[in-house]
Amino acid sequence: MHLCSVGTHEYDVDIKKLLQRRLEQAGQPVALSGDNGLVRIELSGEGALEGWCTAVCALLLRDLAHFEMARMVNDLPLSLEEKRSVLPEAVRLSRAMLQGEEDAPSAAQADVTHMLMAYYAEEDHLNLEGFMRFRLKEVLRDWELCVMQATEELLLQAEYNELMHVLSAFMQLAPPQIKDVYVVLNPDGSCILTDDKDSRIEYDPCTGDNVLNALAGLSPERITVYDLSGGRSAQLAEALIRMFEHRVRVFK
Repeated sequence: MHLCSVGTHEYDVDIKKLLQRRLEQAGQPVALSGDNGLVRIELSGEGALEGWCTAVCALLLRDLAHFEMARMVNDLPLSLEEKRSVLPEAVRLSRAMLQGEEDAPSAAQADVTHMLMAYYAEEDHLNLEGFMRFRLKEVLRDWELCVMQATEELLLQAEYNELMHVLSAFMQLAPPQIKDVYVVLNPDGSCILTDDKDSRIEYDPCTGDNVLNALAGLSPERITVYDLSGGRSAQLAEALIRMFEHRVRVFK
């Protein structure tokens, strides 16, 4: 029989409850003792240590990832509202990194589980934040990349929104050059532009830039969009509404 424990002085979370859930997910619903900050378990039988380390790995890489990335986001020179947008996206990106093939664990999960088994082969107690900061530096670097990517996406979206606002104001001042333009967004990613004079332009693939540039040059009085893309071109349809506002009608 092997008595193991895990504890934290920093993470304000019920690790006993979380570990109990992770053990059940690993197929080992073992009763835990202790309180929120210090949890003990008696391991016996083949595979018990691996099941315990799998549960602790999930606690570290999934449950406690929120706390570490929240600390990283909090250090960024962003507004509170921006930080609230960045954090969930960073967590989503980190979860995507943990996706293995089918039901198999990812390489990161397998590596951390092996590290935990090696640790418990020599020690009985594990401090979560200590293990995280000193043994999982590569994981922390990956999370930093997730935070930076989420921040970059936020800033790019803000720049895009500002640009669309300027273009929309410009288009409201520009006098119409043509009465009606019809835009058909196809399921294969192509699109067709026609006007009330039977002129026709086909784009394959259809990108936001080529369509928006063409429509800005035509400056139509009305734009009718038939979105047959099944959501594939939803971003382009939204850009048309932002840029031309009341001139646009979208049918799906």
